[in-house]
Amino acid sequence: MTIQSPYRRGADDGLWFGLYLSVMFFSSILSGRVAMLSLLSLVLVVCVPVVIYFFMRAYDRRLGPAGTFPMLWMQGVVIFFCGMLIAGCALVVYMKWIEPDFVIGQIRQVAALKGTLPDSGVETAAEVASNMLEANIIPTPIDIVVELMMLAIFTGSLLSMLLSGIFAVRRRRRIYG
Repeated sequence: MTIQSPYRRGADDGLWFGLYLSVMFFSSILSGRVAMLSLLSLVLVVCVPVVIYFFMRAYDRRLGPAGTFPMLWMQGVVIFFCGMLIAGCALVVYMKWIEPDFVIGQIRQVAALKGTLPDSGVETAAEVASNMLEANIIPTPIDIVVELMMLAIFTGSLLSMLLSGIFAVRRRRRIYG
């Protein structure tokens, strides 16, 4: 049996995860038009750790005793990186060419909340959004997607580290009893 590279396995799984993330993002974006999509979006967000667990578990089983913590962790990081590349491309296309006013529309909606909930985080966000509109500081779709990618890769790395640790402990128990 040959051992598949964690980079290759992560990239293969990242393709499917990118499609998953795309559905998650678009169900969230379109939930303002179709209310049931907000439930789908919530379920997809909550299930991200479960999906990653199943990808990593399949790779761990395939590796058997040859599997290591770093291999699984790297697989998870590559899954998130490749998945976000795919979903990010889809988001840029949507925000740049399909609905070019999406970003400014979202900022206007947040700014419209000004004065609705004093002494809260909503009021602070509304103030920031108002200031952005006044100063004409509107992030581009690429800016937003790059930030989302960095956030997803960072949090995905932490999730992958946790799951890799779980698999390492299980492997150790199987081998050493």
